[in-house]
Amino acid sequence: MKVVISILIALGLFYAAKNLMGKYDEITKKGRGEITAAAVAPVQLTGLPERLEPLLADAQRSGHQAFKAFLDRYRTAIQDPRLGDLQLDYILAVSRSNLSEARQVFAEVQARTPLSSPLYPRVKRLANSYQ
Repeated sequence: MKVVISILIALGLFYAAKNLMGKYDEITKKGRGEITAAAVAPVQLTGLPERLEPLLADAQRSGHQAFKAFLDRYRTAIQDPRLGDLQLDYILAVSRSNLSEARQVFAEVQARTPLSSPLYPRVKRLANSYQ
């Protein structure tokens, strides 16, 4: 009789552990899905006047120095969240050649990005690399 009870208890524990692992996997997959769903395409972000779109495309093609010059020149015309998105693009472009500047720009973007911003998931992903 003790053997039967022991086997039933072991099976019950196995079943409970299996269910807990299933719930854990479901929750972690759901959390990852929310982050990717919250990520917004840069074109959908507001803050960049249409007249600057072609200039931005030229600056991005010309390299990170031209991109930095574009951001410095038109910073007052570009608003968040698109400004922050462009600065994060610049950070990724310049990080190989000037990591200290990338970290400085990242700190600026992180400081002004609220949790409710559509840019926040991207900032959170990059935080470990640039802090």
